[in-house]
Amino acid sequence: MGRSKRDKKPDLAERPDFAAETVPLTAEEVQLFDPLKTNFIWYKPPLATEDSHETGGHQWCVAGHDMQVLTMTVPAGETIITEVGSFMYMHPGMETQVECTLCKMNTCGEAWKRVCGGESCVKVLLINESDEQGYVGLTPNFPAKVIPIKFGTHIESGRNMITKGGAYMAELGDVDVGCSLDCSIATCCCAGLGCCRQKLSGSDGSIAFLNAGGTIVYKHLKEGETVTVDTGSLVGFEDSVHMGIRFNGSFCTCCFGGEGCFSTTLTGPGRVYMQSMSFQRFQAAVMQTITEEERGGDSNTGMDIATEILGP
Repeated sequence: MGRSKRDKKPDLAERPDFAAETVPLTAEEVQLFDPLKTNFIWYKPPLATEDSHETGGHQWCVAGHDMQVLTMTVPAGETIITEVGSFMYMHPGMETQVECTLCKMNTCGEAWKRVCGGESCVKVLLINESDEQGYVGLTPNFPAKVIPIKFGTHIESGRNMITKGGAYMAELGDVDVGCSLDCSIATCCCAGLGCCRQKLSGSDGSIAFLNAGGTIVYKHLKEGETVTVDTGSLVGFEDSVHMGIRFNGSFCTCCFGGEGCFSTTLTGPGRVYMQSMSFQRFQAAVMQTITEEERGGDSNTGMDIATEILGP
């Protein structure tokens, strides 16, 4: 006898990635995504399918698994704003321009906010100057996934997002890349994000596309709920989340545990997004392998070593 619809488990392939959702996960889906009930929900990378989404007249989709590609349509006369180094391909009717915000009086303040937040003062503008619809393909400038964050959906209305420097890749709609000052001496010195943290703000419906490496998980912290995290694994969190620090323990733990003297604590309410393989961690793994191979006299190239770490 076949299973009833009630008993049927939800298929992962039938669900969009978390950032494309407009409705909460059902109890059955939470059980499937989070069997250990940690409330850290797995980000399921989308496949290269025809599934697409629309934002402000632009259609977009994310293809691939670990090193993803973001493709967007660009109506005639419209512009896509991206970060330096993310361009991959575009329609022949598209033109590329750069805007140095530091060189204009009316954008000088914006430039300093971008620089203090960890981004370049230069913005890349991909402009459709033709009379027909164009397209662009963007990709992170290191092995990473593309995470679409929609204001008003994945970031609650009226809230901003604090992200790790370099996480921003592109945007659709009204998104402002700036910085947030952390006035706590303890978290400035010990939490790992410094005193100037990158802040993304935007109107409801706008989307900021972030890049992050490895497996991506997110957690919606309740009021007063606290989680201890590795700062290097953070992608971002809502500005309603309070950041603190926690001493890691004994002298031996601090010196030989690999986590330093302090860990970062995050207290809700708000969402937290994390990655398993940040660019810094990936870079450190490659450099360590290169050093070991050089000592051993092996002639492997950096590409061979990266292939060993990431897989073929």
